[in-house]
Amino acid sequence: MFLVSGKRGQVWVETAIYTLIGLTVIAIVLSVATPQLQRMKDRGVVSQTADSLFLINKKMLEVGDVSGNIRIVRFKINKGSMEIDGENDLIRYGLENTNVKYSEPGVPVSEGDIVYLTEEYGKRYNIFLSLEYEDFDIVNNGNDDKRVLNAAGVAYEIKIENLGFDEGSGKIKLDVGVI
Repeated sequence: MFLVSGKRGQVWVETAIYTLIGLTVIAIVLSVATPQLQRMKDRGVVSQTADSLFLINKKMLEVGDVSGNIRIVRFKINKGSMEIDGENDLIRYGLENTNVKYSEPGVPVSEGDIVYLTEEYGKRYNIFLSLEYEDFDIVNNGNDDKRVLNAAGVAYEIKIENLGFDEGSGKIKLDVGVI
């Protein structure tokens, strides 16, 4: 009878050891896989945002053709933030503190009208996508200031309106605001 009891104890010890080994293996796999999944997710966010910025740029160029034109663009920000900068006539998206090295740090890369810039942030990176406009004077709801749109659960509705030629700046004035 004593042997049976000893074997039972051995089974429980083996079960506990194998469970700990299994949990350790799972923890190691997760510690390796989680950063890779996050990188893939952030790369997807940058790619989708670039597609959305191409659409905004297309609508801005359409609106810029005729005074009084208005277009509404839906823009969803899952991660990061977008800045409408009337002072510098640009639209800029930023994804900060990510593991993704999207391009060579410090070297701007152009793809169409979008300029990509990756900056080092310690061991991580900040990625910026910019649309700069030389032919348009961008205002935000009539003001030459900055407006920051942060990540949100719902899509922003961005209204782009051609206010006509501005004699002061010598450019076509576009009002880019959030409805």
